[in-house]
Amino acid sequence: MSSLKGYLSILGVVVVWGLSFPLSKLALYFMSPFVLTFIRFLVGGVVLLAYARGMVIGVKEAINAILNMGLFVILLNIAINLSTNPALTSVLIYTQPIFVIVLLRLMHERLSLLQIAGTVIAFAGIFISVDSTSFSVGSLVAVVGAIIWAIGTIYFRRNLMRTDVIKLNAFGSLFSTVFVVPFLPASYSFSLNGLPYALLVALLAQALGFIFWFTAVKSLGPLNSSTLAIMVPVSAYLFSFVILDDVPTPMEVLGSVLALGGVLLSQLGVNREVK
Repeated sequence: MSSLKGYLSILGVVVVWGLSFPLSKLALYFMSPFVLTFIRFLVGGVVLLAYARGMVIGVKEAINAILNMGLFVILLNIAINLSTNPALTSVLIYTQPIFVIVLLRLMHERLSLLQIAGTVIAFAGIFISVDSTSFSVGSLVAVVGAIIWAIGTIYFRRNLMRTDVIKLNAFGSLFSTVFVVPFLPASYSFSLNGLPYALLVALLAQALGFIFWFTAVKSLGPLNSSTLAIMVPVSAYLFSFVILDDVPTPMEVLGSVLALGGVLLSQLGVNREVK
């Protein structure tokens, strides 16, 4: 029963986080990336706070919030705003495990052959994907976002692994709301027409998505959950086609398959090491 709950939760993650990419694109037609980020953190943070019934506060928690939420989601929304296809942004964002592996290697941690092979394949996919859009600024911003997320992941693993993660994310969301405020005047734009989309992104991506995610991690473990979450970009492509009528180019498809295949291979390498 626990495994079934975990698999249903990861299915929820794949659906709501995949759906959030085209919904964010729709919201960004009516507001700046910073305004969308502010609404996402404020609404999502309040929901997570109510669900967690509290939050954990501290300097380490604030640094974690800036890396894993504040900076990361700002870059994510800028990338979606500049990208021709938000699904491609999702692929580049979800290469984050590859950058975790690269950073760990720079810290002299040992890697398996599968992790090394997966990293090489994933980077080939990234270069093909970025080049297929004529070096789109949005794609490059997405890659920077993935690197920031990777740095944040390592910081979390080394400093906050034993913290209640839902309470941590409740604080992170609300702290990031304040962190975003100084950026709001930059290219400020907002229309009430986009508010329904922004609220959906906040409720789905920031609140429900994280609740699904932590339920899956608790039932299936972090490695299995991370491996299955690679399907998020696939659902992002599907929802982007249905909602935005965005059709990926053949080179985007090739690059995405290589990038996600490399991530999957590297994750299998992690699983093998743990076993």
